[in-house]
Amino acid sequence: IAPTQVVVVPISKGPEKAPEDHSALMAFVDAAVAKMEMAGVRVLVDHRYTMRPGPKYFEWERRGIPLRMEVGARDMESGSLICVKRTGGDKFALPNDDDFGQAVAKQLEEMQAELLSAAEARLKAQTFEVERYDEMKEALEGSDASGAPGLFLVPWRDDAEAEAAIKTETKATIRCYPLDQQHRIDGKKCFYSGEPATHMAIFARAF
Repeated sequence: IAPTQVVVVPISKGPEKAPEDHSALMAFVDAAVAKMEMAGVRVLVDHRYTMRPGPKYFEWERRGIPLRMEVGARDMESGSLICVKRTGGDKFALPNDDDFGQAVAKQLEEMQAELLSAAEARLKAQTFEVERYDEMKEALEGSDASGAPGLFLVPWRDDAEAEAAIKTETKATIRCYPLDQQHRIDGKKCFYSGEPATHMAIFARAF
């Protein structure tokens, strides 16, 4: 979903100070950009040649661009671009060959898959299933923004007054009715009232 998926930072003295070297480098960069665009990658080239590379790297890191590429004269000679993932890890080279665009697209897909897997693991680890209200209340007692245990998946009978009472006592409210859990409601009793449950609900504090 990043508007710009890749930023390319050419390391050049610029067209005025070294026109021939700059022209050769930019031809190499343009070829790489064309291959990425053919593969559906959204790419931007940083043409600010009066700015040192370090501040450029910091800016694109701060903006959250998923993949940063650096390319100077030596990289061009080796036929590669040096890549840095926003998610961390060592720098690595990708050859600017016929498969370059697809290789970049694959790197982005792998980053997305890694982020999704990590997020799903965190969600699973921080979601607790309880059958009784006092279990959730006890877990939430004394917790704050840095220590709240997470989300509570509970059987629930839709009742605005009961939800308001729970909010007053625990500061927790219903965050959603997870669609993939509603098939489990049959035969369950509400964790708060003991009456037949109407939904599986997620309770949590908002910070």
